[in-house]
Amino acid sequence: MKKRLMIAVAIVLALAVCFLITWRLWPHSFSSVISADENTITSMSCVSVVSSLNEDGETIISTYELQSLESSDVDFSDLIDILKSSEYRQGFENLLPWEITSAASDSGRSAQVYIAWGDNESDTCYLVFHENGMVVASWGTNGFKIYHATDDGILERLLDYAQKNGRA
Repeated sequence: MKKRLMIAVAIVLALAVCFLITWRLWPHSFSSVISADENTITSMSCVSVVSSLNEDGETIISTYELQSLESSDVDFSDLIDILKSSEYRQGFENLLPWEITSAASDSGRSAQVYIAWGDNESDTCYLVFHENGMVVASWGTNGFKIYHATDDGILERLLDYAQKNGRA
């Protein structure tokens, strides 16, 4: 009897480990991350932030904005294409039994994308892309989750696009 119980516990533990590994590695689409179909998105804004030192050693922060984009705008569809170019894996932090209260990167480069598909706060998603590959997704007032982009170049493409097409 004791041997059967140990075998059952070992099987349950092995299944739990397999589940966690599969859950972590299973990629999610852009639509899945924002919890809305990309075709229902009505507006979007994007801000890129790059902090650096100039040749005199002084700190500078450069920001580029693409504000109030609507689905008929070229920049809107280009940004959607960039966001869809990657898949996203959930971070283990999302499994914690308590609410995540902060997520940060030690990098001075980030891109923030605010997406809306309705008329109220619950129909929005705010994505923050960090240089370490971390993507923080928050929806209205429902907290946030941490993802990791499968495409390491997505932040660079967002920053380049905002710099070329946004206003400083």
